[in-house]
Amino acid sequence: MQNKVIIKHEENDSRFTFSFIYSFKNNSPGRQFNLCRELEESSVQFVQRLQTNVSKVITKHHKKKKDEDQKVCARFYSDKDRFVFEDIETAKDLIYFPGIKMNLNGTDYDLVINPPLVEEVKIAEPILSTTFVYPFKLQAKFTDSQKFEWFVSKEPREKNRIVSESKKIRTESLSESDWKKRGEGFLFVPETEDIGGRLRLDVTPMCQEVTGDTTTALSTTLVEAGPDASATMSRQLWTREFRKHPYVRVMSYNILADLYADSDFSRTELFPHCPPFALEFQYRVRLIVNELVNFKADVICIQENDRKVFNYDLYPVLTHLGYEGEFNKKGGKVDEGLSVFFRKDRFVKLESKGVVLSENLQEPRFSHIWEKIKTNEALVERMVKRTTAIHVVTLQSKDDPSKFLVVGNTHLYYKPDADHVRLLQVDMCLTELQLQRKEILKRYPDAQIGILLCGDFNSTPPFGVLKYCTEGKIEADYPDWSSSPGEEVKELTLQHSFSLGSACGTPKYTNYTLGFKDCLDYIFYDKSAFYVEQVIPMPTEEELALNAALPNVSFPSDHISILADLKWL
Repeated sequence: MQNKVIIKHEENDSRFTFSFIYSFKNNSPGRQFNLCRELEESSVQFVQRLQTNVSKVITKHHKKKKDEDQKVCARFYSDKDRFVFEDIETAKDLIYFPGIKMNLNGTDYDLVINPPLVEEVKIAEPILSTTFVYPFKLQAKFTDSQKFEWFVSKEPREKNRIVSESKKIRTESLSESDWKKRGEGFLFVPETEDIGGRLRLDVTPMCQEVTGDTTTALSTTLVEAGPDASATMSRQLWTREFRKHPYVRVMSYNILADLYADSDFSRTELFPHCPPFALEFQYRVRLIVNELVNFKADVICIQENDRKVFNYDLYPVLTHLGYEGEFNKKGGKVDEGLSVFFRKDRFVKLESKGVVLSENLQEPRFSHIWEKIKTNEALVERMVKRTTAIHVVTLQSKDDPSKFLVVGNTHLYYKPDADHVRLLQVDMCLTELQLQRKEILKRYPDAQIGILLCGDFNSTPPFGVLKYCTEGKIEADYPDWSSSPGEEVKELTLQHSFSLGSACGTPKYTNYTLGFKDCLDYIFYDKSAFYVEQVIPMPTEEELALNAALPNVSFPSDHISILADLKWL
C-alpha cells in the first residue's frame, strides 16, 4: 500500500473505502488512514474530510512535542486527461477519473480501484511436523488466484514468544536473512528439521495479469513435533493414488464435533484418557485434514461436522484440492451436521437437499410410518424431538454421463434403547433415496443410478438397521420394535426395493471408547450398480488400544474412518 491509495468499491454499493499510508515523520513506517464515504458526496467535501482526518493525527503528534500545528494539503491531478478539480462534482467522479493521482503534503500516490487484495489471513495452528498446515480464515477480494509461499525462521530454537494476531505484518519490514523458504502452495508440511521454528506465510493475490500487494502472516506459536501417525499412515499405503473410472472410492467419517468434545463431562467422563490438548478441535482438525487429504477419496461423507470446522478448515482445504462440498445442518439448535464432498473432475452435482426427519414425519411420503405410530404419544414425542437429518446429493459422472450417483449421508439417534427409532429413521432415509432415484429416472430414463447410504448408524450387528438395509425387509414381529417399553411399534412391516450391501462388511470396531467398542458406521452400496473392489484395512486392535481408547493424540475422533473402492458394473 506504500504510495498507493487502495479504493474498494463493491458493485451496486453506494459507498467506497479510501485507504493509504502516510508518514509524517522521518524514518517512520507511517500511519494507515481509512475513509468510508458516499460516492455521491461532493468532491470538495470529500477532500475536506480527507484533509481533516490526516490533520487530526498530525496535530495530535506535534502537540505532544509542543510543535506548531501543520496544515494538510491534498491535491488531485491526472497525467492522462485534462483535469480541472472545479469541474469534478462528486467523489465518484474524482476517484474514477482516468489516471487520477493524489499529492498529500508532497507525497505522490497512485489511486488503484479494486486491486487484488488479501484482507485477512492467519496460519492454522497448532503447527505439527509431518502434518498439513494451511492458510486460516483467508479473506481475499477482487482476485481469481493467490500465490502462497511458506518460510521457516532460520533460528531453529527461537523462544516461544507470542506474535500478536491483531498486528498486521508488513512484508518489507521483515529481514529475508532470518527466513528460509520451504515451499509454495496452499498446503505445506513442516518437517522434523523445522521443529522449534516459526512459520511465515506470504500471500500474493492476483487477478488476470494484475498482481496485488503481498500480505504476510506469522504463526503465533512454533512448530511442534507431530504425533505418531503410523496406524493411519499404514492404511494410506492403500490410497497413494486417486482412482479413475470405473472405480469410485467412498469414505465415511464421524469426526467428533467440538460441541461434544469440549466440555467438562467429555474431559472427565467420556474421554478421561485423552490429554486435554488432544481434545481441542484445533489439534484434532489437523489430524482430520491429514486423513481427508491422504485417503484420496472421490466421495466423502462426514458426520458431526461443526459449521466452523467446515467453513474455516475442511472446505478451504478440500476445494483447493479439487473437491466441491456442502454442509447441511441437522435439526435443533446445535451448529453441527453433515457434509458431503466430491471430486469435481469426476462428478458434477445435479442437486442436493437436507431433510430433518422429525420435521417431515407427517408428510405423505412417510404415511406408512405415521399411521402406525401416531396414537403412541411416548413414541411420537421421542421421534419429533430427534435432530436426525439426511443429506442427499445427486451426482452425474463426468467419465460416463449415463451414470448417476445418489449419495445419502446420515447420523442416526444414539440411545441404546432406541433400536426401534433407528429402524424408523433409516426407513425414512431410504424413502428419500427412493424418491430421488425416481426423479432422476423421470429426467434421464436410460440412466444407470447407483445408491450410497453412508454414516454413523449407531447400530451394531446384528440389530435391525444392518438387517433391514442389506436384506430389504423387517417383519412386524422383529425384536427391535420392542426395544423401549411403552414405545413399541406394532403391526409395521418395512420393505425397500434396493439391493444393498455393506461395502466394508462389519468391522470389529468403528467406534472405540473406554465405555463402548463396536461397529456403528457403514457404507451401504447398491449391488445392482457396483461391486466392492477393495476395502481399506482398519487399524489393528493393538493400535487402537495403544492409548487406551479413542480419541487420543494419534486418533482425532472416537470413530474410525471407513473406506471402500467400488467399481461400476
